[in-house]
Amino acid sequence: MAFPATVQGVPGMDKASTSGKKHRLGTKMVFPDGRVFYYGKSGEAITAGKLGMMKATASDHIKDLAVAAAVSTGASQITVTNGGSTAITGSGKFTGNFGTDGDYVDGYVFVNDAAGEGQIWQIRDHSTAATGATITIDFYDQDTVKTALTTSSEVGLAKSIYDSVEVWDVNDIDGPIVGVPTCDQTSGYYGWYQTAGPCTILTNGTVVVGKNVMTGSTTDGSVDVMADDSSAEFLIGGIINVGATTEYSLVDLQIRY
Repeated sequence: MAFPATVQGVPGMDKASTSGKKHRLGTKMVFPDGRVFYYGKSGEAITAGKLGMMKATASDHIKDLAVAAAVSTGASQITVTNGGSTAITGSGKFTGNFGTDGDYVDGYVFVNDAAGEGQIWQIRDHSTAATGATITIDFYDQDTVKTALTTSSEVGLAKSIYDSVEVWDVNDIDGPIVGVPTCDQTSGYYGWYQTAGPCTILTNGTVVVGKNVMTGSTTDGSVDVMADDSSAEFLIGGIINVGATTEYSLVDLQIRY
């Protein structure tokens, strides 16, 4: 099945929030005024105007998973030995429960070491795998292995950055900023996260018109004025209209285009 790379949207479409999946995770939507959004699934309740971040990958899936069988150039499927502590639930194709996604569907598998290192593929489907068992991973139709893999090759898994989005947590940073919802998101629901253009965001401290803001360092989901030192985490954008601390400012987002 073909999916549009970009959805041409209009104001109001960004506030759609559904229990069922309507697009591939990471689908881009653009408005006529230049605002940009990406489609994701919330991992917890997120209120409008709070920064969202990627959920952390299971520690035993980050890297160094063994390729279970050699993979030839041109292949669009690989088998990998799962880590020792986190089971993986497969997609509907493999479980017979069609319409359900596996844990890593729309995510990525990449070679972190040995033969074929540096390659990356997006995951279309995958099987279920208990800890230490073998998982079968399918790529998208046109994506194939270009440099052959051996059983010495080691890979890592990563979910789509828009899978199980969490509120930016200053005390537990799990991954990069993925955007800001323009309406409340229910845990487990699908919706849109704004990454570019005018957007309201929870404000911490005193921000200044025309100055950049970064991810907040003391208040979850907020932004702080950009600091010229190592405390800056992720650039969020430039202030358009100032809101007082604990209120919401209008920010020209510069997260992702």
